[in-house]
Amino acid sequence: MKTTLFTIGLILGVISLSHESAAATPRHRFSHGAFTYRHHAIETHAPLIELKPQLTGVIPHIIRGGDPLHMLNPFATAKYGTAEEVTVLDADVLGRGDGIKLFSVSF
Repeated sequence: MKTTLFTIGLILGVISLSHESAAATPRHRFSHGAFTYRHHAIETHAPLIELKPQLTGVIPHIIRGGDPLHMLNPFATAKYGTAEEVTVLDADVLGRGDGIKLFSVSF
């Protein structure tokens, strides 16, 4: 008996909740029939990230400071950078340098 009453109460509860949610959506009559309008959330866009250009190459490195002669020293410490940072490699020949980046802008 308890399960029967519980089942009937559950069914009535589901019916009443579905009736309230159906009554909450506005219905408009058109010539094509009844349409229900669904309100969608407004899409928000992520804030734009400002990209700061990064200056690289031999000339910006000299302007930033440090001893320019250490850039020529093969035994200089790592804080002066490596040759791969300021050279342009040849795409056809592996490991062959094609030039020196005097001034380079990266975004």
